[in-house]
Amino acid sequence: MTDEVSRPPQLHRIVPVGEDGLLVEFAAEISPTINRAVRRLSTALEQSGLTGVLEIVPAYRSLLVSFDSRLVELSPLRAAITAIAETLEDQPLPPSRLFRLPTVYGGSYGPDLDHVCNASGLAADEVIDLFSRQRFPVCCLGFLCCLAYLGGVPHPLQLPRRATPRLRVPAGAVGIANAQAVVLPIELPSGFHYLGRTFVSLYDPQQFPPTPIRPGDVVEFPAVSAEAAQEWTGQFPGVCDVDRISNSGPGLADDHSG
Repeated sequence: MTDEVSRPPQLHRIVPVGEDGLLVEFAAEISPTINRAVRRLSTALEQSGLTGVLEIVPAYRSLLVSFDSRLVELSPLRAAITAIAETLEDQPLPPSRLFRLPTVYGGSYGPDLDHVCNASGLAADEVIDLFSRQRFPVCCLGFLCCLAYLGGVPHPLQLPRRATPRLRVPAGAVGIANAQAVVLPIELPSGFHYLGRTFVSLYDPQQFPPTPIRPGDVVEFPAVSAEAAQEWTGQFPGVCDVDRISNSGPGLADDHSG
C-alpha cells in the first residue's frame, strides 16, 4: 500500500509529513489556476472546523495541514480533506485587495536596476515603467516574517537569480527573479535582483496578523521620489485614496476583484 493516493483533476496527491502533517499537492506547475485551487482548499479547510487541525499553510501549488495526532488519525483526516477538495468549484474566495506601496527605484535603493536594463535591453525608465505599472498577485506567504511571494513578473524582466546572493538586503527592498517578485519585510540575504525600495512597514510582530497582506491580494509598486517614499517610513499599510499614492499615507487602496 502506498501513501500516495490518486486524485481528481488538479489534486495530485496527499502524503504524510512526519507524524502530524499532511502535504496536499496539486499539479506540478506554478500557475494562477493551480494557486486559486490551493487557496480555495485552504479557505474551505479553515471553514470546515475539522477536528484536530492546528494550522493550514498554503504555498504555490500545495498546502500543509498540521494536526494533533492525539485528536485525529491520519487516514480519516486525509479522507476528509479529499472530500472537501472535490467540492472546490463551489468554494468562494475572500475578495482580493489592492496594496499600493510607493517605491523609489534605482541608485542605492535599486542596485540591480542597471543589470536588469543590460540583460533585458530596456532603458531604466522603461524597466521602471513596466514594473511599476504591473499588478502582482500574492501567491503565498513564507518562508519567514510574512514574506509575500508575488507572481506576474513581465517576461522581459524575468531573469535567473544572481549567481552570488547578497548577504544583507534591507527591509522594503523590491526585487525580481524569474517570474517571482518580492518585497522584503525584514533585512534578509537574497539572490534576487533589486530594482527599488519601499519604506512602508510590512511586518509588525506586535499586531495580529503581523501583516495585512494575504494570499489572493494584489500589490503595485508605483514609482515615487526618494523623499516621497521616505515619508512612509515605519507606517503599517492601511486604507488610502489612490489619488494620494504619490503623496503620503499607508498603502492599501480599494478592493480589487480582478
